[in-house]
Amino acid sequence: MTPIPHTEDAPGEFVTVGDHRLHVLDEGAGPPLLLMAALGSNWFDLDPLVSRLVSSWRVIRYDRPGYGLSSPVGRQHLPTLLGEVDRMVEVLDARGVTEPVVVVGHSLASLYVEAFARRHPERTAGVVVLDGSYVLVPWRLVPLSFRVGNAHRLVGTARAVTSRVGLRRWPSLGVWTRVVPAPPEGRGESQRHWGARLFGQPEFLLAMLVENAAFGAMNKTLRQLRRSNPMPRVPVTVVVASSTLPGWRLFWEWKQQRYADVLGADRITVLPRAKHFLVSERPDEVAEIIDDVR
Repeated sequence: MTPIPHTEDAPGEFVTVGDHRLHVLDEGAGPPLLLMAALGSNWFDLDPLVSRLVSSWRVIRYDRPGYGLSSPVGRQHLPTLLGEVDRMVEVLDARGVTEPVVVVGHSLASLYVEAFARRHPERTAGVVVLDGSYVLVPWRLVPLSFRVGNAHRLVGTARAVTSRVGLRRWPSLGVWTRVVPAPPEGRGESQRHWGARLFGQPEFLLAMLVENAAFGAMNKTLRQLRRSNPMPRVPVTVVVASSTLPGWRLFWEWKQQRYADVLGADRITVLPRAKHFLVSERPDEVAEIIDDVR
């Protein structure tokens, strides 16, 4: 397994789950909350939101394989929905969390928290979906192994090209600051430090491409799970980042309402003029919504 870089000054701890060494942060005091990041997000992208939650929650988050400081993904790693749910359970067990937790998922991670709730209703105290990924019409699936193989081939080719032209390090901080909006107080020193080290580097890009390649298969599994496992009777909240583009805003809000119906949500909150990375751009409002779940 490829060694994990830059761990000497890392916050949090490392937990071995299966074939992966996962970077886990466990902060705050109060009822447990498991916070799952979006596709292409590392732990530090959640810092603005976590800083507003730790006074009233015990917030647990971890980098999925290949992200942040968790071990890189190898060619044998084929992400699955139920595999990630099992990782969520094992991280909670490793941290000694036995009581039900509120699970919060941003974007693609909405699949994980929904599946967790359906598979483990006895361990679920509430569900919050932040601008979640809901597929209206599933597309035809290319075999997962082929899609994941393409991700490895693409990054392998990029590595070879950049090595040949003498580019020792891929762009990181500048790209990250363009992709992820700054929180109201600006980016902290720790965020900038880790963003410069990790964002956009080959291991990160590979993890993002591999997880994206698995999205269709994971969504298919979730649709099957919806038919067999009802949502638990706990508070379910859907938060919508509403665009400034009129046509897209109407479609997105309608789509998120459909998602809320599927989840049996008892609350849907629309944040006007919000970007998709609302965990960074609008952390005060998102934290208030999560606090209301209590």
